[in-house]
Amino acid sequence: MAQSESYLIVGAGIAGGAAAETLRKQGFDGEVHLVGAEPHRPYDRPPLSKEFLSGDKEEAKLFFKMEDFYAEHSIELHLGAEATALDASSNTLTLADRQAIHYDKLLLATGSKVKKLPVPGSDLAGVHYLRTIEDSRAIARSMNGAGKAVIVGAGFIGSEVAAVCKTTGLDVTVLEIQAQPMAHILGDRMGSVYADLHTRRGVDLRLGEGISEIRGHTRAEQVITDRGLTIDCDLVVIGVGIAPDTFLAEDAGLDVDSGILVDEHCRTSNPDIFAAGDVANWFHPGLGRRLRVEHWDNALNQGAAAAKSMLCTPEPYSPTLYFWSDQYDLNIQYLGHAAAWDHIAIRGNPAEEKFTAFYLKDGSVHGALVVNNFRDIRPTRTLIGQKIPVDAQALTDESVNLKQLTRG
Repeated sequence: MAQSESYLIVGAGIAGGAAAETLRKQGFDGEVHLVGAEPHRPYDRPPLSKEFLSGDKEEAKLFFKMEDFYAEHSIELHLGAEATALDASSNTLTLADRQAIHYDKLLLATGSKVKKLPVPGSDLAGVHYLRTIEDSRAIARSMNGAGKAVIVGAGFIGSEVAAVCKTTGLDVTVLEIQAQPMAHILGDRMGSVYADLHTRRGVDLRLGEGISEIRGHTRAEQVITDRGLTIDCDLVVIGVGIAPDTFLAEDAGLDVDSGILVDEHCRTSNPDIFAAGDVANWFHPGLGRRLRVEHWDNALNQGAAAAKSMLCTPEPYSPTLYFWSDQYDLNIQYLGHAAAWDHIAIRGNPAEEKFTAFYLKDGSVHGALVVNNFRDIRPTRTLIGQKIPVDAQALTDESVNLKQLTRG
């Protein structure tokens, strides 16, 4: 491989950082440029709504690599650098300071941007979104000395922030516009179980209720719901989802549809450009369909897979999907991708907060929700990944070893 080749990665998050490291591990000896809009080298985002927010994890421990790692591996960092234009015809990326970077191959790992709620009062002090280190710091400052928090959205970010606020002694109200939290992933039945995990701990969870206004003189003091309820507050955290950051892809004329369209090798419609992480809408060979996944595990592994494809050593990216969440004393894990199911088999007792819910379709497990049940993770991953036919009653019988079921 010619040493003069230049590989450019836009997005210094989990996927971008993993790709840069993989390029060097695989022996690429050309130029590697890593461009990030934030002023930080690649860092771990999940703790921002958990241990870092609660003060249990130091900022220095968020970063994947020590600062000198990048210099030692000749990875040129461009931090605090906003990419403003991508010309695919000349293979050139332009930054906000007008610096132009030429590339031979490019990886777009631009991630996502938080969705904003355009309601009156959303610009008041004490109203927060969570995406960056700075966002987490700001929420922590608002929590200091506060008594009441309103969380808008009961997805993983909202639920995790709610758990931290409640654990640190705040009164917490969560507004969720859907009939059950996480219903689009877990379904109504398990969404109800998920809701119970919070209400048992004293969270005021209001389902089917959104927000219409935030009131206050200089900072948030009250939230008005769309049913007309007034809720006093000292801070508001809005977590209603994220959207893929496809600006550069669109500027370059790439195929975009709910993310940047790529194949199973992370290749876009332009042979010199690849995409990975939150922004990539890729074809999953094992599932036979496209998906876009917004989780840590996928960003890490897809970033590495994209790097191998850039080096012309592609491997079809066909993982068993996985994500997790820590809330209170609960470890919540989800494996697979159950777009639809015809039966849910529950192993254990949800009321005891230690169980596994298997989502079955046509006699095999497509997804599983695992709560405080660590020993089920490995065999469940095998059942899903290998599409092993399984009897639903055997799944619910705790006297049956799951490892036996993986043998068919």
